[in-house]
Amino acid sequence: MAGLQVLEESFAGQPFHVLGFYENNFGAQGGTPGQVDMCTSMYAVTFPQFAMDDVIGPTAQPAWQWLLAQPNPGPAPTIAPDWNFNKYLISKDGKLINHWSSPEYPGKDPLNPASTFDNSPIVIAIRAELAKP
Repeated sequence: MAGLQVLEESFAGQPFHVLGFYENNFGAQGGTPGQVDMCTSMYAVTFPQFAMDDVIGPTAQPAWQWLLAQPNPGPAPTIAPDWNFNKYLISKDGKLINHWSSPEYPGKDPLNPASTFDNSPIVIAIRAELAKP
């Protein structure tokens, strides 16, 4: 979550927001509202967090039904998340612009010494979207 928190803080005051969705599609890793509050407090998360039952399948919440009905913009191989921490970039006018799967770190990747915040594909895409009129 640290990378997402850094994104939220780095782009504060701009038309950009990180939203977190706790869900139960990947090994019952979702959470009750109380668990979401506890995690938010424990990790000092300031972006909004939402508890959900499902993000994929026939019982997916409406926001996820819309998201999964969009064409896959990549670079992830499919539009549906296959594990936790998928990242979706939606433009100011409500179009899905990019989708990154779990391994793509949102900022400076602590496991990659060559990584920087500025050379992160996610940060580059966010800046490109924010630069559009």
